[in-house]
Amino acid sequence: MNPLIKNLLAACACVGAVALSSAALAQSYPNKPVSMVVAFPAGGGSDVIGRLVGKSMQDTLGQPVIVENVVGVGGSLGVLKAANAAPDGYTILAGSPLELIYTPLGLAAAKNKPDDMRMAALVGHTPIAIVVKKDLPVNTLEEFVLFAKKADKPLSFGSTGIGSLYHLMAEKALENAGAKGLHAPYNGLAPYLKDLMGGVIDFAVVPLVGPVLGAIDGGQIKALAVASPQSIARLPKLPPARNTKGFEDYQFSIWIGIQVSPKTPEAQVAAIHKAVYAGLANPETRKTIEAAGSVIAEPMTLSQLDSFYKKEAATGAAIAKSINLQAQ
Repeated sequence: MNPLIKNLLAACACVGAVALSSAALAQSYPNKPVSMVVAFPAGGGSDVIGRLVGKSMQDTLGQPVIVENVVGVGGSLGVLKAANAAPDGYTILAGSPLELIYTPLGLAAAKNKPDDMRMAALVGHTPIAIVVKKDLPVNTLEEFVLFAKKADKPLSFGSTGIGSLYHLMAEKALENAGAKGLHAPYNGLAPYLKDLMGGVIDFAVVPLVGPVLGAIDGGQIKALAVASPQSIARLPKLPPARNTKGFEDYQFSIWIGIQVSPKTPEAQVAAIHKAVYAGLANPETRKTIEAAGSVIAEPMTLSQLDSFYKKEAATGAAIAKSINLQAQ
């Protein structure tokens, strides 16, 4: 046989073998349990939603999804655990913008970057509101803007830490109002919610979850506006911030999604994508997630998810730049 033809045939055989091997790998995925990393402690929002989603994925995947809480450095350690694992679809992350985007902006010790992960599915959003202490003499966002401009001293506000989404949102609200503020970073939502209810700080940006909703319902704090495109069912009389002049683009939420390493083969990413959305189609799963404070997101294609994630990362970087945030 002609040596050239012989080499060509050998090359074709190799390509065919690789293709068959890849196809077989994709068809057999998953053939063992999948690990889901959560970057925050058990019992928190990411953990609760992650466990619900993981359980709902099992019917489609045919394998258990085991949650592993990897806590530290504002969620950075959990992201790095998932990012540095073998990119084979067997380690996924139940992640939010808090650890994926904002922690690297505010914490010098955080070594992860947004592009360390790729979004495979968007689960839902938790609405966020601007709230004030009960005796601050304002009842609307417009009144807050006027009060903050004329205040004798900067209004104090709390957040879960320097560079956190809540910190940047509060700074952005003050920037939109043309006012100054005094930032008090706390180690978590509960401590600064307590100080807000006690009148120690003037205002804050908070997720509309259980204890916050309870404080609003009980009159311990006042909600001025929600950072969503429209009012939410839980608080139908709370107007969107975008209705106030200067806040037309003030739209944020805490989303949670399922992320994988960008190096994960497309077939595995597609399988995870399918499993998440199949689970979210279950009425009981949806009801439980919504009861935890989240609004289920509309399904997106992988291409749409890529665009969504890049836009979210760019928005975070732009806000950090606008307030001259320096990682500490």
